[in-house]
Amino acid sequence: MALVSFVPVTEEHRDLLRRWLAAPHARAWWDDPQTELDGIYDNAAEHKPFIALLNDDAVAYVQSWRPTNHPDYPWQHGMDAGTRGIDITIGEAGNLNRGIGTLILKHFAAKLFAEGASRLVIDPDMRNERAIACYMKAGFTPYDSYEQDGGTSLLMELLPQDFDYGFGYRS
Repeated sequence: MALVSFVPVTEEHRDLLRRWLAAPHARAWWDDPQTELDGIYDNAAEHKPFIALLNDDAVAYVQSWRPTNHPDYPWQHGMDAGTRGIDITIGEAGNLNRGIGTLILKHFAAKLFAEGASRLVIDPDMRNERAIACYMKAGFTPYDSYEQDGGTSLLMELLPQDFDYGFGYRS
């Protein structure tokens, strides 16, 4: 059985994150690695960055953030203060297409709901079919789309009452 856990990002993770964010599969969907690192290590930012561990091995970067703190994004208007946005990237390309992202998202969703989140949202690029499939397997459902500079984002959500904690148990 796989054990999933999350550790807060520290300075010790900087080189690991730089390598992950520079990988072609991450570069396709994330900004310049240095720009992303600057955001991850911005102590004034409201996001919560984590390294996801699978059986004690670092396998992914995942963060939560508050959409209500970003009024410059029109698609986030009207969300309640309990809504959390999620971003994720798998670290090594060899871990893609193995169900790891879905597993991590399910555990991260359980963590955020246990901490009081009322809704989880994620906004993959419509061209990122692998991510969309992963998010749907984790329980997210599309609710809208949003046109932006680089293309179209599919807006997806997961609500506590729709979240399957396993074995058919829903909150």
